Amino acid sequence: MLVQVALERALSAITYTSQYGQNCQNDKEKAVWTDCLKLFHNTVSQLNVTLEGLGTKLNCSNFDAQTWLSAALTNIETCRVGSLELNVTNFIMPIYTSNNNVSELISNSLAIGSQLLGTEESYTESEKFPNWVSKHDRRLLQAANIRANLVVAKDGSGNFLTVQAALDAAARRRVKSKFIIYVKKGVYTENIQVSNTNSKIMLVGAGIRYTVITSSRSVSGGYTTYNSATAGMYT
Repeated sequence: MLVQVALERALSAITYTSQYGQNCQNDKEKAVWTDCLKLFHNTVSQLNVTLEGLGTKLNCSNFDAQTWLSAALTNIETCRVGSLELNVTNFIMPIYTSNNNVSELISNSLAIGSQLLGTEESYTESEKFPNWVSKHDRRLLQAANIRANLVVAKDGSGNFLTVQAALDAAARRRVKSKFIIYVKKGVYTENIQVSNTNSKIMLVGAGIRYTVITSSRSVSGGYTTYNSATAGMYT
């Protein structure tokens, strides 16, 4: 019930945040507002997943629910942190305040869930993989030669020159089965973003020190820490 109410409040907060964008007066305010809007959409998505998982089918564990709720709460705090980094706290405060009730509801849900949480699954170093990784996936991760759906290569010998272009192509596939992208040797200077609906993506490189994805976004360059990630997910 708490998660359901939190979801309803979060949806109202998104409506307010969307309309608030017209108040942006400079690039820093727009950058933080854009981040917050993405983060609040992520919160709604994670609350939805939690509700579905804890529904009548009960197809998730208490640990799963706690993880999703923690992520949902972290999103709201990340919005505030971004405003501090770019020194636009006064501008973003109405947006952050509109989510106060959501934060409290999620915090309460986490507190209740912690009482229901059982023993966390673990694995030893010798096992290499946690027990939820299937045998097929273990073989795939350990395979020396993997058959890729798409190949990225800086020299033009693949399907795409950039990792992001391959990810965007993968997002357009109709069947969301496991999709493998092989990234050939090279240094790829880009910030890659994967939609959370673009699931079951596996990136495979040529090996440590051979395939490198890097970028140089920073707070000093006008980006929040959230938006400076070399690789990130968004709603």
